[in-house]
Amino acid sequence: MPTQNVNLTPELDGFVKRQVEGGFFNNASEVHRAALAAMAREEEERQARLERLRNEIGVGLEDLDAGRYRAVSSEGEHQAFLSEIKVKAMQRRGNA
Repeated sequence: MPTQNVNLTPELDGFVKRQVEGGFFNNASEVHRAALAAMAREEEERQARLERLRNEIGVGLEDLDAGRYRAVSSEGEHQAFLSEIKVKAMQRRGNA
């Protein structure tokens, strides 16, 4: 297994030691691997969220290009439109 030397702040060093002393991990290497695995999972989730967002933006842009939008010119129209969207979303979820 490859090894790497890592310089830790005193706070992080203390955290690692407490994790081992508390019995959560057998040694510092396990703490480091767990932390890196958590970071990798978070990065994968972040990338998945970005991909979903990009897809939704694409759908929105296609709708604009196809003329599927409604212009609103007042606060009242805006609130009515948002209420309409909310009702439709709840109906799709079966909550209405």
